[in-house]
Amino acid sequence: MQKNIGSKLALYPMPLLVIGTMVDGKVNWLLAGHSGIIGHDRVMVSLVKAHYTNKGIKETKKLSINLVSEEMLLIIL
Repeated sequence: MQKNIGSKLALYPMPLLVIGTMVDGKVNWLLAGHSGIIGHDRVMVSLVKAHYTNKGIKETKKLSINLVSEEMLLIIL
């Protein structure tokens, strides 16, 4: 069921995200289950310190944020 909630800084329902970066010269992906939006012109990624992905983000200062679609879920499962 779709419902128009207007122009909001929100993601509903909360999607899964795939966070990508390079760690030690290798591609690294992290599946994140919680996300939020802080503005129209920026994003904030908050990851637990223990995640290996943090090392790559700090080293390269680069990351990609990708929304997981229903079609992708069928491949993952």
